[in-house]
Amino acid sequence: MSSPTFDCTACGACCFGGHDRYVALLPEDRGRAIPETATTEIEGGRYMAMTCGHCAQLTATPEGRLMCGIYEERPEACRAFRAGSFECLRARAHRGPLAEALRAFAVADAPSGSPEGPVPVPPVVAAEGPPDPAHP
Repeated sequence: MSSPTFDCTACGACCFGGHDRYVALLPEDRGRAIPETATTEIEGGRYMAMTCGHCAQLTATPEGRLMCGIYEERPEACRAFRAGSFECLRARAHRGPLAEALRAFAVADAPSGSPEGPVPVPPVVAAEGPPDPAHP
């Protein structure tokens, strides 16, 4: 029996969070080319901007994958989130259905002849419960 292979640029479950401080920018992120419009300031801290319960940089590809729109410049917190790790499996278990619904919606809503490369995911309102303290 072989172990499943997890692709960090396909499912997007880790991009869902229960609050606006889900992804904090760290000192290691200062040299990255993260667009200022992709971030927000809350009480003196910088965070990745969230929309409808997920990081605003979550994008859909024409092939129906969900991935980070700034993957090469993504924050350190996102880089530390390893595909197939305990945290990844937890995100897939808890937020995978939201990611799958968003992926299906983005694919169904994509215009015919979609442009090359990733496109922003259309905003949808996801039902959110209280933040999960074990998965900030």
